[in-house]
Amino acid sequence: MKAIKVMATIDDRGQLCVGEPLNLYRNSRAEVIVLVPEVTEINKEKQSHEANHQTTQLEDYFNFLRPDDIRLKGSRIGIETILYEYLFRARTPEEIAKIYTSLTLEQVYATILYYLHNKEAVGKYITEWLEWGEEMREEQRRNPRPVYEKIRKLRAERDARRKADGNPVSL
Repeated sequence: MKAIKVMATIDDRGQLCVGEPLNLYRNSRAEVIVLVPEVTEINKEKQSHEANHQTTQLEDYFNFLRPDDIRLKGSRIGIETILYEYLFRARTPEEIAKIYTSLTLEQVYATILYYLHNKEAVGKYITEWLEWGEEMREEQRRNPRPVYEKIRKLRAERDARRKADGNPVSL
């Protein structure tokens, strides 16, 4: 999935009107995230109407525990988990919400929107998370826990016995 930034207006019927033709494949589906102005940017006449509706700031969806630990409120799931599924596994928000059943579709969209608003900072956050994960896996390969070493040794002994008996070796 690729992102294209275009400006659009919302007409009197609430329809989204893109100002220019999109040079894309015809009759293809698109996923749209709409960013609307803050209440302070809307004219005064509409402010009183908007004041009756509760609005949620994007940051309200997250717990910022540390600079390297941002989680979705009400869960232990970090934004990196959702964004990994979205960016690297090309899953749709609906697919992600089905995988992580403790999250709402709204939370998944909020995470993606937060990323789109803060691409540079969140991109760095994800890169550091991926690098940290690789460092931890390498550390585990260099210094396996004793129980893993014992399991590896038992499997090797079992496979050696099977090979000596003429049985196929398991993986």
